[in-house]
This record gives sequence, C-alpha cells and structure tokens, in this order.
Amino acid sequence: MRLLWLGNPPWLPSGYGEQAGLFLPRIAAQGHEVAVLCNFGLYGQPTEWNGIPCYPTDGLWGNRNLPIYADRLRADYVLGLCDAWVLKPEKWPEGLRMGLWVPIDHTQIVTKVLEVLANDRIRPIAMSRFGEGLMRESGLEPLYVPHGVDTAIFRPQPELRDQVRDGLGIPRDAFLIGIVAANTSGSETDRKNFDLSFQAFARFAANHDDAWLYLHTDFKPEGIGFDLNVPADLAKCPPGRIRYPDPSGFQIGFAREHVALTYQAFDVLLHCSAGEGFGLAAIEAQACGIPVITSDHSAMPELLGAGWLVDGDQKLDGIQAAYFFRPFVFSIVDALEQAYEARGDTRLRAKATGFAQRYDADLVADTYWKPVLDELAGGASSAAPPARQKAAV
Repeated sequence: MRLLWLGNPPWLPSGYGEQAGLFLPRIAAQGHEVAVLCNFGLYGQPTEWNGIPCYPTDGLWGNRNLPIYADRLRADYVLGLCDAWVLKPEKWPEGLRMGLWVPIDHTQIVTKVLEVLANDRIRPIAMSRFGEGLMRESGLEPLYVPHGVDTAIFRPQPELRDQVRDGLGIPRDAFLIGIVAANTSGSETDRKNFDLSFQAFARFAANHDDAWLYLHTDFKPEGIGFDLNVPADLAKCPPGRIRYPDPSGFQIGFAREHVALTYQAFDVLLHCSAGEGFGLAAIEAQACGIPVITSDHSAMPELLGAGWLVDGDQKLDGIQAAYFFRPFVFSIVDALEQAYEARGDTRLRAKATGFAQRYDADLVADTYWKPVLDELAGGASSAAPPARQKAAV
C-alpha cells in the first residue's frame, strides 16, 4: 500500500515521534510505500528522513493539508498517530480513510474523542488493551497495536550503573528513584502527578537518608509546564537530594541512547501518572531491568511486569469533562518501601527485562502491524480514492 503517516516527525524526541521513528522503517520494509505529513515540528518546506518523504505542518494538525497530500501521493490509506480530538474528519473528502492509532487515558472515552473515532472515515487502532476495551464498550470496532521499544538500545547494562550515577551527581550507594516524564501540562492538570510524587518522596526520604530522586524532565520550562521547584518545596523534599538534567539538553535534544543510559542508574522508576494512553517510560525502564511503581489506572497496569501498583481515586479533568486518576500518597510510599526492600533483586530485574521483550519493536511490527495493515489494505481496495477537491478546515 501507499501510506501517508500523520503525526510528529520521526526525528522528534516525543513519544509520538519516537514511535514514528521506530515503525516507519519497519512498515516500509514490509513492502509499503510511506510518507509523513508532520502535524508539528517541520515548517515551510518538505525534507527526507532515512529516505522517507516528510511534508511540513499546516499549523492545523493536518486538517487542511491531509486531503491534499493524500491525493497528491495517491495514498491508499492514512495512518494517524495523534490525539483524536484535534481532527475534523467530517470535513475531509469522502474517499479518505484513516487508521487512527490513538491514546485513551481517562476512565471513559472523552466525548470529543469518541465523536472522531465514530466517524465512518476513521478506523480506530488502540495502543492499549484498556483503550481497546473502552472502544468496544462504546460500539467501535478497533484494531490493536501496542507501542514498541528498541530493545537493542533499551537493555540492561548494570556494569555502567556507577559511572552513570557519577555523571548525574548521585552517590553510588544511594537508593535512586527515577521519574521520566514530560513537564508539559499546567499545575492545574499536572497529568504526570509530579506534586504527589514529591509528597511521597518527602515522606519516604524522611525515614531513609540514602533516598534520592532524579527527574528526567525540564524542571522549569517556559511557555508550557510549570516550575517543579514549587511543589518540591511545598512537600518539604530534603534539600540537595533531587537532581535534574541540564535544561539545555531539552533544547538540543537527548539521544535515546542517553535516556537508556540514565535508566541504568535507577533502583526503581516512579510512574504514577493521572492517565496514560500507553506509558512508554514503564516499558523502557523494564527493558533496562528496572522495576516500576505505577498507577492502577488506564493502560498502566497492563504494562507492569515487575513492580508495584498504587491505589487511588478519581481525579476530575475539567477541561475534557472526564476522570483521571489521583494516587494516594500513602500508597506510593508503601510501594517505595517495597522497592527499597527489593533493591538489587536480580530475579525481579530479569523479570522486568523479560516482560518488556513483548514490546520489542521488531516483534510489534511483525505480530501486530503486519496483520493490521493487511486488514486495512482490504478496506482500502474497496474504497474510492481520495476525491480531488479543495479541503475544508
């Protein structure tokens, strides 16, 4: 098939960009012709990435340019990896069809998301079994493809642990709790629950002088996100036992190899989000042999092969009129105590690595993408090609 991919460009260090970078070459290797319409991160003129044409964003999440490029490329099908609510399929030409690989991260499908997924131009592709279940309960017929990880990069390298800690400014004998999460929501939403993680760390560290916290995130971004020093100070986290990377790295960009090395320093990953459509950091950490503490909500439980779930209650997302998850601080502390007792458990680390192998990118491409694309190809052959008409926005 000729496939047009709508999403972040494959070189962008976002979750969506990383998945594009992993799977576009693998889909091409299966015999498909692929091109990318970037919905962010490329402006003004087209370029190429590893021989794959990449077209610039229209500033409207692809709603204007998508029909134009689909027609120009004579695309048999469009694959979208993006939030559903930004799309306007009701304004696309009748013949255009999209397989939309979409996150579901609330207790129920948000109304605006469901409206898009129910459009007859869209075939939903769930990235979690949790999302797949909610789609089916809503009367949809989703396909399923999980996100993947490059296990050649994300793998256990315990021999590098001390060296990495030296570079991060963390004592070699510390119990290191790691957080890998983008600081891109406001303090009102705090989708990654930084505030609750700081509270839990402060309580735990009060009883453990060797407890340290490292956050792979921009602690004080401009424009998006919020100053993490504020909740850390309010929680009374111990001075000097929290570390962040150099913020300039988020402007220059961290290589995936750098992130994989950072995981080697952790004793446990703390991943107690309010909601995750997938939750890639949990699989990356386990691929590196690091157990995980995560929320008992949305996609997170199904991604836990080695570690601990935390209890909590519903948390209103007023913007999208749906429920997220608010973990109990005491439950996070209890999980940290268990992780502290299990530090250095080689069987637990081996279990983490073995579980993460299920999401190896080559395995996902062969086991999930190949049959999904075969099914979409059957639908494409019976659909009319995209009509030549001016796109509405």
